[in-house]
Amino acid sequence: MKNIIGLSHINIVVENIERGIEFYEVLLGAVVYQKFPTFKNEGFAKAAGFLEMASDISVSIAFLKVPSTPLILELMEYHTPKTTLIDPETIRQKDVTIVEGVKHIALSVRNIETEFSRVKKIDGVTLINESLGYEPCKIDDITINDFEIPGRNVVGNAKEEVQKIINNTWYFYFLDKYGVQWEFEQGHVDLIN
Repeated sequence: MKNIIGLSHINIVVENIERGIEFYEVLLGAVVYQKFPTFKNEGFAKAAGFLEMASDISVSIAFLKVPSTPLILELMEYHTPKTTLIDPETIRQKDVTIVEGVKHIALSVRNIETEFSRVKKIDGVTLINESLGYEPCKIDDITINDFEIPGRNVVGNAKEEVQKIINNTWYFYFLDKYGVQWEFEQGHVDLIN
């Protein structure tokens, strides 16, 4: 679609704006670049679906940039109506095979073993599989016959380059305390840059 021009942000509702900011600073190295404390705006509220009580809606908002990526996080803490808290265990029990919204956000990383060790120690992070054997895994080698490059006239060694990238990709998944599932992946950036 020619009218879609880029990624804007990913919204995450948090129980406390300052604790949410701190969490993503630790987890992703995110940096706050805009804050709207106790924001009240009828147009904003109506666009969010609060037509009947638009003048009563109050929310704190923080925009955070994840360095070295185009990723912007929009954290929101609702004051009126109050942010709804659910049991943290319910947040962490997402099955990767269930159709239910965005499944994960992937970030390219270097030194995946170091990132794995760091991330699993952060309070509020749950690995997708909590068994002791879970660790970053390499994608099994593929051949150029295992995939297609649709809609493109494949010239030269384009398929071999894709094969090389996939055959050197490692990743792991985890959920954060707000129920966002993340994938840290190593391989694409190292081979493309």
